[in-house]
Amino acid sequence: MTNDEIVAKVQPRIYSAVKVPIEDRVPLKTPFSVHIDVSSICNYRCSFCFQADNRAMKKVDLKRGKMSVEMFKKIVNDLAEFPEKIKKIKIGNHGEPTLHQDLPEMIKYAKEKNVAEIIEVFTNGSKLTPELNRALVDAGLQRINVSIEGLSDERYMQVAGVKQNFNEIVEGVRHLHSIKGPELTIYVKIADQTSALDKGNNTTFILDETERQYFFDTFGGICDEIFIEKIVPQWAETQLDKQNEVAKTGMYNQKIKKYKDICPFTFMYLHFNCDGQTSPCTLDWPRKVVIGNVNEQSVKEIWEGKSLHQLRVAMLKGRREQINFCNNCSAPMVCVDEDLDPHKEKVLAALNALDESLDDNEWIQSNEWKIKEIL
Repeated sequence: MTNDEIVAKVQPRIYSAVKVPIEDRVPLKTPFSVHIDVSSICNYRCSFCFQADNRAMKKVDLKRGKMSVEMFKKIVNDLAEFPEKIKKIKIGNHGEPTLHQDLPEMIKYAKEKNVAEIIEVFTNGSKLTPELNRALVDAGLQRINVSIEGLSDERYMQVAGVKQNFNEIVEGVRHLHSIKGPELTIYVKIADQTSALDKGNNTTFILDETERQYFFDTFGGICDEIFIEKIVPQWAETQLDKQNEVAKTGMYNQKIKKYKDICPFTFMYLHFNCDGQTSPCTLDWPRKVVIGNVNEQSVKEIWEGKSLHQLRVAMLKGRREQINFCNNCSAPMVCVDEDLDPHKEKVLAALNALDESLDDNEWIQSNEWKIKEIL
């Protein structure tokens, strides 16, 4: 392994595109982006991820698997019904997408359908072999976000619970960088601190200045964007959300000013689980805020449907604390910049949500999204 000259731009991925004030756009006729979880199976058990909390997953009887190619194509075809292009199709979230044997085919199909401005993948980088790298490039992938979980074999075992050759990951990223064209952006990130996976070990691994420099020296010349992110309590209703206190800064070092009553995710995104269940947020890992199912509805029907509409109404009326799962979530503060709280009356008016016929209380009860004990 050799160090390359640092050429990557140091910036968090959320600032890779120009943002438009959401309060001036809602209700969106087209979602900004959609997340498609083609594989909820992961080969890592990172200490900061819900996949490491077997107790929590067992409690909700979480089913994990891989999305069929047919379902993926159905979602992509449905996206063509929107009046505008989706800004991003984001592949991967709850699991490792490169474990899906048909990932290149899926990317190629989405790219050829031209329904999104960018097709991107989130990966731990463990499967970036020369063969897969070539297939991803040939498929037309436009952005890949690589998460580094440690800077040595030992740290991968401590944090992710796997025997991982760190140099293999470096060489996988290096090879991808060497064969890609300008249309593919490689983003590499690492967390500033992680905890030991072993629950009997209270060790917290904090990147010191030497390790930070090693990270930049190792990856700065073989990617386009690079950043050291923060571990934040984003996986609600797991023991993991209490491991790290975040009071002043979020995942991307953004300043946290206050608690947000309104979750911006519900106005911007859709998340498709591998079985077709649809949530308004990528962080709904136990699938408690399901607003539709692409096996039974089109994506446009879900986006314009009563369930999502009334969830937004409940948020705008300050009822997030009454919505099961959302009431325990820190993501609106630590994972996103957008803040609709100062604009709630304006957005309510835009949604025509002041109509008495829109009974968000009835909706909360009918969906059984009730306050539950925080774990």
